[in-house]
Amino acid sequence: MRTTLLTLAIATMLPFVSQAETLPDPWERQIVAACLILEAADQGETGMQAVAAVIANRGGKDPAKYLDVVRKPYAFSALNVSTSRGKPGQGFAVLITRASKDINWAKALGIVDSLYAGELKDNTFGADHYSRRDKLPSWSHGMRATTVIGDHLFFKSP
Repeated sequence: MRTTLLTLAIATMLPFVSQAETLPDPWERQIVAACLILEAADQGETGMQAVAAVIANRGGKDPAKYLDVVRKPYAFSALNVSTSRGKPGQGFAVLITRASKDINWAKALGIVDSLYAGELKDNTFGADHYSRRDKLPSWSHGMRATTVIGDHLFFKSP
C-alpha cells in the first residue's frame, strides 16, 4: 500500500517537474524577449512569433538550446553589439532595458513563454533564417523561401 501511494504521488508530480525544467530563468526569458522586440516589434505579434519560430527551428525545438541560439555571434543583427565582442552573453542589460520600454514587451514575454512551453505555432513553415524582404543575402542561396511576414523574408536550410 505504501509503495502504491508513493508511486501515485510521484506519477502525479511528473508533469509539473517536466514543465518546470523547460521554463527559462528570468534573465534568459528577458534576453529572448529582447531579441523578439529588437528584431521584429515593428511587425507586431505575428512578426515576433515568426522570430521565435526561427529560434525554435534553429534549436531543434529544444528549449535548452534557445538561449545559445540567440547568443550566437551574428545570428541576430539587432543583438550584434552584445554577441560579437568575444564574450557572448555579456552586455545584454542595455538591450533588455531598451526592449522593455517597447509597447510590445508584455506580448514578447508571452511569446517567449509559449516558445518554451512548446505551444508556439510555427508561422514560418520551418524557416531557420530570415532577412529583410527587399534584400537577398548571399547566405540565402540554396535555401528555400517559405513565407514573407512584415518586412522579413523567411528561409529554410536544405
